[in-house]
Amino acid sequence: MAGRGRRRRSNKLKTASTKSEILPPGPTSVHHIPDHLLELLLLRVDSSLTILRVAFTCKRWRRIVADTAFLTRFRSLHAAHVPGHYHVVDPYREKLTPDENNHVFVPNPSTADAIDRRHFTLDFLPELDGSMSWELADSRGGLLLLYRSRRNRSWRFRFPDLVVCDPLSRRYQGIAYPPEMRLHRCLGAFLLDGTSVDETGGCIGMSNFRVIVAVYEYVNYVRGAPRACVFSSGVDGGWNLGQSAASVPLPAFGVLNFVGRTRWSFFWAMERDGVVLALDETTAEFSLVAFPDDVVGMTREWSTFWVVGGEDGAVRVVRVIDRDLVVFARLQGSDEWVKEKLVRLLEAASGLPGRDETDFQQPAVIVAANETSVLLTPRGETWLFSVELDTREAERMHERNSYAGPAYPYELPWPPALQACRADDHRRPRRCR
Repeated sequence: MAGRGRRRRSNKLKTASTKSEILPPGPTSVHHIPDHLLELLLLRVDSSLTILRVAFTCKRWRRIVADTAFLTRFRSLHAAHVPGHYHVVDPYREKLTPDENNHVFVPNPSTADAIDRRHFTLDFLPELDGSMSWELADSRGGLLLLYRSRRNRSWRFRFPDLVVCDPLSRRYQGIAYPPEMRLHRCLGAFLLDGTSVDETGGCIGMSNFRVIVAVYEYVNYVRGAPRACVFSSGVDGGWNLGQSAASVPLPAFGVLNFVGRTRWSFFWAMERDGVVLALDETTAEFSLVAFPDDVVGMTREWSTFWVVGGEDGAVRVVRVIDRDLVVFARLQGSDEWVKEKLVRLLEAASGLPGRDETDFQQPAVIVAANETSVLLTPRGETWLFSVELDTREAERMHERNSYAGPAYPYELPWPPALQACRADDHRRPRRCR
């Protein structure tokens, strides 16, 4: 009896031991994380450049990242990644590049070590004869807009031939000017999103873009009117030449100066105090907008202000007043302006190499500006330095301060070109390897 009792107890122990051995083990590495949790982790990756690196980690991760639903969610959570800017070389302030082009790609400091500049050259564009060159006009997403410029100044501002290109894929599309617009003066050419949005949220690409050209039409020898001509890509695209905006009278062409842009509009200063010409990119309509004199100053001071935008969509004006850099912002849904930021240029530039006290006896000139930084130089000479609007710090050593012209951001194309592993392909292991 005693023996049978001992045997019964040992059988119970053996059964309990067997059950503990067949319990599934808990997660031990990242490979055991379920797909839905891994997707949540990958959505927290900081930029589209990093998510590209993530996609090449293994087949499973690439399959998750390449999924349309994931790309759509990722784009809604993260801004496009800007690895660098294309800078315009001002031939009146500095020498052109060795290839006689007016544009150069400068990587951002955070990505400089990971960027090969050779991938961003534009040597694949059609060759031109010595009397012409391709000059940078604008950028949008992963595309650039350039125009064919003639060295002959009498033709320099005529309606130009254009080209849109993708530097990474080295593809381009030429756009011939409309013959009937050949003698019209050009105020500016700008690249816009296409008319369709793809399933991942992308709205611009080589097969989906628009170009808007602001044109000056003479009414008489000293007056004119604006006109917007829009080119659309695609089989059903082409030029829409629009109509002259006769209700928006303009002064002589030579006194109009481009002074910046916001997310949805472009602006030109005029000879009338406080009045600027505005072009709405959504409607392609022109209007005259009055800015307060204390925001933009008087006509003679217009070389010291620039219109910029912001993430919130508000209109901002960056202006140099005496020795200060001031940022004004217009309140949303109102005509009221407020002073948002103030930078004491003498103090900010006090530690810059080569600085002279006499450099700021007169207000500095704004060479170019965007929503994050302002490029300036003392009046009467070229001594470039920039001011970061977030930190309000001035610096001179950054490579971007070598080029006295506007800078156009270049975004990595979206969606990224990825080939996913099929989830139902059981012949291949789904684990990372």
